Amino acid sequence: MIVVGIAVVGVLAVADVLRGDGEPNAVSGSPTITRAAPPTLQEMLRRDAISGFVVYSDDDCRLHSLLLPRLVDDVVHREDGSDFTRCRFTSAGGRILEEGDRMSPDRTLVATCQGGRVVVREAESGAQRRSYRGCPPAWRPDGRLTYPQGDRIMEDDRVLFTAQELRTAARSHPNLEGFSGRIFVHATDLAWLDDHRLMISLEAAGRYVEPQYLTVMFLDKALVATASRFGQPAGGWFRSPAGSLAAAEDGTIVTRDGDFTDPPDNLPTGNAVAFSPDEQWLAYVTNVSIYLIGTPRTTEPGRIIRLPIAAQDLIWEPAGAGATGTTTAAR
Repeated sequence: MIVVGIAVVGVLAVADVLRGDGEPNAVSGSPTITRAAPPTLQEMLRRDAISGFVVYSDDDCRLHSLLLPRLVDDVVHREDGSDFTRCRFTSAGGRILEEGDRMSPDRTLVATCQGGRVVVREAESGAQRRSYRGCPPAWRPDGRLTYPQGDRIMEDDRVLFTAQELRTAARSHPNLEGFSGRIFVHATDLAWLDDHRLMISLEAAGRYVEPQYLTVMFLDKALVATASRFGQPAGGWFRSPAGSLAAAEDGTIVTRDGDFTDPPDNLPTGNAVAFSPDEQWLAYVTNVSIYLIGTPRTTEPGRIIRLPIAAQDLIWEPAGAGATGTTTAAR
């Protein structure tokens, strides 16, 4: 009887487990884990509100129009239906110009380097207006033309920064601080963030001192920031649409306050840079891909989004803008 009682109790216990409020309990199994699929490139661009109209040149120098975030890519054609080709170019107001051309803020004049001289010509007729010894040109936002002339900076035909002022700025380089000998400087590039903030790339050297490279920022005549470089001077400075930032061809970014941000590590050699219309992204162009790098204007500076598009050069304008083979803005 004891054995039978124990067996009955066991049966009742099993029945109670199965019954569970009148319903049999489900047998528990291994949990099922569902992993969310990673976002597509288009979804990522939409999520980060990356938009605009991009024109880029491919390996064969054909121009393409790329609409973001939809990634609609079309070859740009001339009016006769032929492909529009330009390996390197500048742009503004929907116009495409030759590499090195710099259009004045009022779009009436174009300045370019020819044989070590800055040549200024009319944008529409191409007629030459004047020329100066030096290169490369840079227009101030107020319309005045500036350019390096060896060891000084010129504004039209007057000296804006003397050789002595540039030598003094060069001594802010860590390897030149305290150097008692004479310093020789050579200005290689410049760019204006606004009418008062000027970026100048310098090469400086002294007796028994190998060439040193640095970029300095002036606020009017006051030196407000310095960034040293190794190997070669920064160049190809490109101003953001609102003048809040500037970037060199190697991806270095500087703010109006003079804060420099080095490019992310392990990026391949770049060809050109361009800012997004909202200044939150820097397009860093290589022969393999276009890398979108978060600027100091974003919540994730230095973040990288890779577009698998090989390009030689590009421009980035607001959505709805267009480009033709008849026009461009200074770059």
